[in-house]
Amino acid sequence: MKKTFIIFTFVAILFINITCVNAQLPDIDARSYILVDSKTGQVLIHYNPDLKTYPASTTKIMTAILAIEMGDLDQVMTVNQSAIDDIGPGGMHIGLLPGEQLTLRNLLDALLVRSANETAYVIAENLCSTRSEFYDLMNKKSKELGAVNTNFVNPCGIDNGKAGENHLSTASDLAKIARYAMTLPYFREVVKKTVITIPPTNKHNEEVVVGSTNRLLLYSKAKYKSDYYSEITGIKTGSTDRALNNLVSSAINDDGVELIAVILGVQNYDMVFDYSKNLLEYGFKNYTMQPVIAPNQFIESVTVTDAAQNDSLDIIASPEGLKCLLPNKGHAKNYEIKKYINTNIKAPIKKGEVLGYIEVRSSGALLGKINTVASRDVEKLIPPPPESVVSKSLKSPILKRVTIGSLMFLLIFCLLRFSLRRISRNINSKG
Repeated sequence: MKKTFIIFTFVAILFINITCVNAQLPDIDARSYILVDSKTGQVLIHYNPDLKTYPASTTKIMTAILAIEMGDLDQVMTVNQSAIDDIGPGGMHIGLLPGEQLTLRNLLDALLVRSANETAYVIAENLCSTRSEFYDLMNKKSKELGAVNTNFVNPCGIDNGKAGENHLSTASDLAKIARYAMTLPYFREVVKKTVITIPPTNKHNEEVVVGSTNRLLLYSKAKYKSDYYSEITGIKTGSTDRALNNLVSSAINDDGVELIAVILGVQNYDMVFDYSKNLLEYGFKNYTMQPVIAPNQFIESVTVTDAAQNDSLDIIASPEGLKCLLPNKGHAKNYEIKKYINTNIKAPIKKGEVLGYIEVRSSGALLGKINTVASRDVEKLIPPPPESVVSKSLKSPILKRVTIGSLMFLLIFCLLRFSLRRISRNINSKG
């Protein structure tokens, strides 16, 4: 008995330790960071998420968004001297020359994969009449996406000089911007590339081949390979003396869950990639897709107006059910379910007809949504045809007596008239 108790205690302690290890927060030395679900924006973990700091080249995520939405990927753009002059001290570039012409597609490749600063200015100058107009659009789009603590003063992220002090964003804002960017197919395609090729131009006779600045992508099959995610899907690096080292990264697992990590202000360049891997792994270890609403689950009963027979109708969940990204067993499941059912339901109703929806939310973030449908057909009540005047008269006691009396009077009148005419004929025949 004592031996059994010891074994049981050992197993219990081991289970608790494993749970604690999985739930242990990652050790990240940064100014701020955040981890979110790419699909819903649900925040899984954060530290100083609203701290305003320097985004560096993660700024180029917004530049790319505007370029993809405003421009044509095959549009040819011309390089101005001003774009080269403003690369910034120590800024990344691909050696473009004044007057050189490239397609927007090639510029975006260099912008997002190699982080070339001059390409950001080329895009801004060719899409808008002035640079300031493009910057205004960057900030307007940020506000539309809910990135209310962001202020961009250039398209590439340089923050040197007095003007650079006002080029600011937050981990939370960059997560929102990145989430939106990853809904754009071409953006998603580019940010997972490890190598790009710039074809010959009017200023360069040979193609230019350059690699990505994102080590998570470069070493995804070696150092940054993980048992918890199947693929690194992006996104963007950023480093300056003021910003230190930043990285917006994303990964997806075999279940199709994609997480986005934002880490800002890391002293050591190598560590920003290690921290990003650890942050992503934390999310995939501790959160999984779990059923919240079962297929065809009963939701509530409603009364159907004009129903032919039974006016009580069961509302059920759609057949696919609903799964949401939730903490694993042993963690608190902090979410709420809100029902939005149509209260004005009239027959006829078809089985499977959508009659509302259900939302699952956590801290304001929408984790999932599912339609609610009718569980059966409901036929409409068909009223009887309107009664004739005669029928109504016969059913009314007063009208019935009046009608019978009138008919009897008419009958007596006809008989009397017939008798009088017969007597009159007899008298005439005798005379």
